[in-house]
Amino acid sequence: MLDEQNKNQLKRLLQSISRHIIQDVPPELHACEICRKTECLQDEWIACENRIAHVKCLETIQDITDQA
Repeated sequence: MLDEQNKNQLKRLLQSISRHIIQDVPPELHACEICRKTECLQDEWIACENRIAHVKCLETIQDITDQA
């Protein structure tokens, strides 16, 4: 069994590794991250209704927070 100190060291090690492997998705690409399509051509990405709607939503949220 691991004692508390070893558990904490293991936890810190795993967190450090995950920070290097798993990166946050920029908010403007979140719609792409959850899309079922695995790859888009540039023309498809530019015209993607889900991505455009998500960007508009982010802009609205930004406008509201800027006004506050």
